[in-house]
Amino acid sequence: MRSLVLVAWLAVLAAMPALRAQLPVSGNLSRSNLVAWCIVPFDSAKRTPAQRADMLARLGIQRLAYDWRAEHIPTFDAEVDAMAARGIRITAWWFPAALNDEAKAILACIERKRIQPQLWVTLGTEPEPNPDRLEAKLSDAVRTLAPICRGAARLGCTVALYNHLGWFGEPTNSVRVVQRLHAQGHPNVGIVYNFHHAHDHIDDFADVLRVLKPHLLALNLNGMVVNGDKTGR
Repeated sequence: MRSLVLVAWLAVLAAMPALRAQLPVSGNLSRSNLVAWCIVPFDSAKRTPAQRADMLARLGIQRLAYDWRAEHIPTFDAEVDAMAARGIRITAWWFPAALNDEAKAILACIERKRIQPQLWVTLGTEPEPNPDRLEAKLSDAVRTLAPICRGAARLGCTVALYNHLGWFGEPTNSVRVVQRLHAQGHPNVGIVYNFHHAHDHIDDFADVLRVLKPHLLALNLNGMVVNGDKTGR
């Protein structure tokens, strides 16, 4: 199995210094194996790339999964440079589900800066109970993702399917897409699994993990309660 990284909402680590002090020095839960996620578009302080890198360095976080919005595109290079100056690796990058202008800007930056992050991609967020329509959507997903896998492979990058509710976020469907891409000659694709989009699988997560494990690149950790997504929690 690939080395697994654990993605954490930075606010959790920042608010719990005792937890940070007790993190092990090795294994999946080691601090060096934790990745900060969602700290760019949801930052009320609107930090600059340099300020964000300083914050991560103070917290001892050595990896960043880079989530962004359109206003951050002009600072892509500055983000990479600021993190590199602080010894922080950008290990993942939120990526469009098409090779559009934004995707090309990301790939160009990755190539310029000679980094190799995972590209996190999501698709259909709507439910699909009809088996025939689901099959069509799975086939469409493979066609959509194949050129992204090729573009990523050219730069030595991996594509990670990101669950965000809906049919694409169902673990068995994600695995089916990965397996079909592998069969078509795209071995550089896996899965990043997000607990905060997995309320329906709290009770059976042990079974879900067994299905995901051969393809799992990262786990996005957060605290949640049963049906919390339906009750505003």
